[in-house]
Amino acid sequence: MTTLVTRRHYAELAVHPISPSFARSHVERTLARWGREELTEIAQLIISELVTNAIKATGDFGETGEDDIEKYAMHSGPSEYVWIGLYETKGHVVLEVWDSSRTPPKLTDADPDDLGGRGLRLVNDLAVAWGHRWPKSGGKIVWAALR
Repeated sequence: MTTLVTRRHYAELAVHPISPSFARSHVERTLARWGREELTEIAQLIISELVTNAIKATGDFGETGEDDIEKYAMHSGPSEYVWIGLYETKGHVVLEVWDSSRTPPKLTDADPDDLGGRGLRLVNDLAVAWGHRWPKSGGKIVWAALR
């Protein structure tokens, strides 16, 4: 039996405002090991958006900046996490992010004055395909495929 997935890698990240940065670094290192460096910039942007959305869905951090990291560090215990996964298939790399929320992602059109709401639009524009699913274990997985 032949499998479609040729490589895979997972990581667990705390629900914390700095986790999108860790996700970008993890994606860069994994794609370099796989010899898929040409996808790094797009993959980093997408994983950053998906992890940010997962953190917002899981924790209530609101708008945070670098100065808020220490303030929120006490709230990111070991039971509060998101998972990221990278899969390489024939011709594609798939990025996945799991969080504990069952609320589906919603593609919106942000107004020019809005501070947020553009993340999934970027994912939609940059990925070959994207979507979500609800695993039996709970939560949701949002995925994006890159060619």
